[in-house]
Amino acid sequence: MAVPAPKKMTAQEVQEKQRQDAELSMEELVKIYKTSMDRGLTEAQAAQILERDGPNELEKPPKPTLLMLFLMQLTSFIIILLIVAAAASVAVNATGPQASDPLSYTTGVAIAIIVLINAGIAAWTEAKAGDALEALSQMTQASINVLRDGKEKLIPVPTVVRGDVVVLGVGDVMPADTRLFDAKDFKVSESALTGEPDDVTKTFKVRAKKENEAEKLTPENMAFSSCSVTSGTGRGIVTDTGMSTRIGRIAQLIAGDGKPKKSCGCFPDTSANQTPLQKNLEKLGARIGILAIAICVGIFIIGWIADRKDPSNPDSAAWLYMILVAVTLAVAAIPEGIPLCVTISLSLGCKDMVSENVLVRKLAAVETLGSASVICSDKTGTLTEGKMTMVGMWAAGVTYNVTGKGFDPEVGSVQRADTNADGKRDFGVRSNLLAALLCCNTSLSKETDPETGESKWVPKGNSSEAPIVVAARKVGFSENVAQDYPRALEVPFSSSRKMMLTVSKVKGANLCENGMALPEGTNYLTVCKGAPNYIVDLCSEQLSEDGGVKELTEQDKKDILKVVDGYSARALRVLAIAARPMQSLPYDDNDEDVTTEQKFHACRQQLRLIGLVASIDPDRDGVPESVLAARGAGIRVVMITGDYLLTAIAIAKNVNILQASDDVDTSAVDCACLRPGGEYLEDDDMDKLTGSVRVFARAKPEDKLEIVKSIQRQGQVAAMTGDGVNDAPALNQANIGVAMGIQGTEVAKGASDMILTDDNFCSIVKAVEKGRAIYSGIQKFVAFIMSVHIAEVMQIFTCIVVGIPVMRTPLQILFLILVTDLPPSIALGMEPAEKNILKQRPRPKEEPIVLNWMWIAMVMNGAILSVVIIAIYLVALMYYCDGQIFQTEIYKLDSYKEKLADSQTVAFIALVWSENIRAYISRSFTQPMWEDILGNKHMQKAIIMAQVCLYMAVLIPGFSDLILGLRGVNIGIFGWALAVAGPVGTFVLSEACKYITWLQANKYQKDLGTQEEEATMARSANSGHLFPNKQKEIEMVPVGSVAPPAQVIGNSGKKGEVVFAADGKNHGKAPKGFDDMPLSASAAAFAGSRQQPCCWIWCWH
Repeated sequence: MAVPAPKKMTAQEVQEKQRQDAELSMEELVKIYKTSMDRGLTEAQAAQILERDGPNELEKPPKPTLLMLFLMQLTSFIIILLIVAAAASVAVNATGPQASDPLSYTTGVAIAIIVLINAGIAAWTEAKAGDALEALSQMTQASINVLRDGKEKLIPVPTVVRGDVVVLGVGDVMPADTRLFDAKDFKVSESALTGEPDDVTKTFKVRAKKENEAEKLTPENMAFSSCSVTSGTGRGIVTDTGMSTRIGRIAQLIAGDGKPKKSCGCFPDTSANQTPLQKNLEKLGARIGILAIAICVGIFIIGWIADRKDPSNPDSAAWLYMILVAVTLAVAAIPEGIPLCVTISLSLGCKDMVSENVLVRKLAAVETLGSASVICSDKTGTLTEGKMTMVGMWAAGVTYNVTGKGFDPEVGSVQRADTNADGKRDFGVRSNLLAALLCCNTSLSKETDPETGESKWVPKGNSSEAPIVVAARKVGFSENVAQDYPRALEVPFSSSRKMMLTVSKVKGANLCENGMALPEGTNYLTVCKGAPNYIVDLCSEQLSEDGGVKELTEQDKKDILKVVDGYSARALRVLAIAARPMQSLPYDDNDEDVTTEQKFHACRQQLRLIGLVASIDPDRDGVPESVLAARGAGIRVVMITGDYLLTAIAIAKNVNILQASDDVDTSAVDCACLRPGGEYLEDDDMDKLTGSVRVFARAKPEDKLEIVKSIQRQGQVAAMTGDGVNDAPALNQANIGVAMGIQGTEVAKGASDMILTDDNFCSIVKAVEKGRAIYSGIQKFVAFIMSVHIAEVMQIFTCIVVGIPVMRTPLQILFLILVTDLPPSIALGMEPAEKNILKQRPRPKEEPIVLNWMWIAMVMNGAILSVVIIAIYLVALMYYCDGQIFQTEIYKLDSYKEKLADSQTVAFIALVWSENIRAYISRSFTQPMWEDILGNKHMQKAIIMAQVCLYMAVLIPGFSDLILGLRGVNIGIFGWALAVAGPVGTFVLSEACKYITWLQANKYQKDLGTQEEEATMARSANSGHLFPNKQKEIEMVPVGSVAPPAQVIGNSGKKGEVVFAADGKNHGKAPKGFDDMPLSASAAAFAGSRQQPCCWIWCWH
């Protein structure tokens, strides 16, 4: 029977195969893979399998080249419009009378340069993005020991094949998925794969699952590719290699199961991964393009019908002249500056983010986090430190608190819980910690990072022992204290024993200074460390606070287990420490026939309970406050973890993800409910469940991915944080993936859009605030630029229809938009965040970047600008052109070119000044210009730069007159004075229009809030069948305590909603669809006793 060749399998098929590999007997497995546990494969077999299956490595999809990325930037709608405009400009000038004049092509060249710069910046940024799959392939070590032809041999990891027998030891990285047949104190770190912070004990035995036993994330007799061996030795048969391994499945999830899609014939289709900003800009570009085309066609038809001919060449056809006019109008209509301005704004935002400890890998991701409505976070290393830390101790009948975080023994202390007195010299503390230390194999040392030069404390060994070692150092035990107690016996922890046992040689009357007294003649000390219920059951006596020893009664055991339950309820991991002084070993040490199990049973008799130690992976500093801030910003924080449900709930409560008002039964679930019977719920049921749950426990990588997809289907913008390999698929799928920079794996970083350089969840809230501010700034400068373009179109349209000379050339329009308008636009993109920006609702995913009321504001401001500038232009024409305003009459005047240029110059100066004033007005859609007028320091710099560019454009000979056609030195005092009327008129009229904008903006926010409340209630109402044992009830609670899943259905002072009074009586009716329910007696009494605002909520009970 040949080894079956691997094939591409579905997730369910992979799971089923792995289950079979774990449950088959070794004899059956050996037959399937045609190998031998004693001799392994032959070299010939291995070569044959390698040729058939391929190397043991992950597939890497082809990476797009810099050229491909550059060309992809040219496919956006607005860029295509710019390319067409540039080509049309060059083509028209090439067929005109000035075809031989290089200056006639400046317009087309200028547009082309803008396009190239914008595409180049975006392509270079994308090219620098890391490759997650490349990082995955680098997680395994270069070589591994295997058995070939009965001999142990070191071979390269890529040549490992299915059926190979691998030889494993501490420090090895699993080369492939492996079924163990030999395991001695064998432990692996699966934190990167499952999120579990603790090392996982592995065995070679096949264990039947007990009734009601929670499903383990990984089989006990399987070790998986890329997991490091932290303890013991082992041997196993390789069952899966390369893309067939669990890590390979994650690689498939990152890359996508399907083949790469193509767009535009040859470019990869990236539409599914577009951010809201990218989609909104494309929609805006499409609207602008269609509008520009319509306007150009419209003005062409009007001019053609009206027979508007080129006055300088009356014999030419009207349609040819109108093509030139249409090109001018197109340049005025298409916002050339938006793509470049957005790119610059996001680039500057990336730079500012660095100061907030956020490294942005993709430009458009800057604003996406600001639109996030849900943050899905991994627990270990993200919300928590990822470092098991002792926080509590019970020793000799006294309870202690242990302070400090992480592995630094120089931070924190041991204090009595009742008095907060220093307890490091207490008899029970020193006895408990030293005894525990004698039953550990973990060391702690200070190491210096060669790259950063930073020193930090690093434990080496079992992660569950690290808290004991750190706490022992805190109370003054030296690094080498265990060497004073030579070890005579060690029985490692096993899942069957539930404890570890050591026997050490001791001397003296006390275990240590101020430690437990040792009976006269004591030469050995047995120490047991393990599960409290097992240890306590073996104890017959206990250490007392006065230093003596007393009997451990059944009632004492119950009381001690209550202490254990108290620790466990706080999600603390509890270990019991017991000891037994002995004059001699209870077995013949020279008898080789005495087994380890016999020695274990002989030494663990008549134990003395010394104490308990309680550890936890603590929450990061500031995380609870950041979660509350996220709630205030309208963001739901969801924890997705591989921990057991009770542990996950306790951690969630610690960090405020779950609050007192949350119903744990419906807000926290085991991920098994997502896939009853092994199949995921239908999309509708999945969406109803994920719409309210805040904690998902026992999550697999596929679960995280499905949860994120479900949240996205509900129209939410999902952010996903994480640090492990298991987080990578969800990081890649989320609208924005946020990886940890310090403890995060390269895989997670490669799949992310942002990296938190300080690994602090708190930085996410700062990034949300910054992202919202950047998006708000982009809205402001887009509105500013668009109002300028609208004004340009209106002005040119008016000139054509009325028959007055077009007031500026295409090159003048480009100069206005890109030189004098671009700096203020960039400054608007750097506008400081508004004070209440974190109190605003997250914007809807499909919300356009320019809202309807913004379009109205832009049209109004464009019309104001047009009316003011056209009025100034008409006055200038009358002054400089001998009282003439119509084009046909002006072209009959002597020196009409110079006179017309003087009029155009006055209008040009007035427009620049007016737009500079409008830049200050545009800092807020609703607040007056004079409010905090100097609050944006960048704006002052931008206006100065714009003014310098203006005076260069109108005053420098050669550049002003020959290239731009402006004559600032010839307009005289009258011209400069007339231009001042532009900013004055613009200021007065634009500020007056802000009242209309203020009314519309407030109405939009109110309507948005109503829609969100209705949608939230609908989701809650539809999720009832998922929790059949829950009943709906309306209650009254303080406003500040309301949190999902409780849904607000009424509030005081809101028309059409429930109205209530301080007496707690229902004075109104619930909204449509809800019964008019009276308050319960307790709720009424509660409400009547409150002096603060309350609101009605609908919740599950």
